[in-house]
Amino acid sequence: MKKIIKPIVSGIILIILMILIMLKITMNFQVLLFLGAILFFVAGIINSDEKRNILVSLFAISVFYLGLFIFVVLEELPKLWYFVPIYLISAFIGLLHKQQKIRSYLYFSIVSLLIVFLALKQVPVDLEKSLTQAKHEQLPQFNIYTMSGDTIDSNSLKGKVVILDMFGLWCKPCVQELKELDKIQNIYIDNPEVVFFVINANLGGDTPEKFQSFINNHNYKFNFAYDHKSEIYKLLKLQKLGLPSLLIIDRNHNIRLQHVGYNTGETNFKETIIDVINGLVEESKENL
Repeated sequence: MKKIIKPIVSGIILIILMILIMLKITMNFQVLLFLGAILFFVAGIINSDEKRNILVSLFAISVFYLGLFIFVVLEELPKLWYFVPIYLISAFIGLLHKQQKIRSYLYFSIVSLLIVFLALKQVPVDLEKSLTQAKHEQLPQFNIYTMSGDTIDSNSLKGKVVILDMFGLWCKPCVQELKELDKIQNIYIDNPEVVFFVINANLGGDTPEKFQSFINNHNYKFNFAYDHKSEIYKLLKLQKLGLPSLLIIDRNHNIRLQHVGYNTGETNFKETIIDVINGLVEESKENL
């Protein structure tokens, strides 16, 4: 029993470190893939001098974090399944360190090359596929209460391409996404056919006063609005999806794209949104 305590403690420390990295440093899955692999490799090295079954050590090191990763992350982002074998392989190579020191470093170097490829090429694509959904459903009618005091009937926006972003001040991905959305909006700043709304969903302790303070402290040019009773948020059935929730609506009032969440590893985010907007701008107006 004593022999299994060290890898179990290593696994607990591992999960604490990974959670701290995600909360305090970055949620970028490109970075997390590499940092996680390094931590699993180091955890393996720390336990490589123990005389126990290597598979038992591997299980003890990885069971806590990978269990949490599978049930929390893969539940929402199933296409990132390859994080699990990468982490397991990294820990396994580390456990070989005592017996095959040079080879363990060589093996991990090879795995690192695979990680670089996945991080640069595959992770952005898989994040986009997991978070983005093409749709074609009618937008329900609702009123938008802008922060400048105006009331806009959503039906009055027919004939325009509308980008509607449900937002929360407490939501770090929301704030990160807004920076990218601002770059996109600047491309269409002089195009009256494209309209951007950032609507605070009135969640997480947000208030109109806090939202106005945020607006005053940033130089964004969006149409800002407040969903006082979270009515729009509920009407669009976003409760189970969370924030940020970005909708792109065509001229005929159809929701054409829904993007839920945001991760800085989505290196194709800007290009994807621009391509969709450009496509809708060019669509025929015959059915208006």
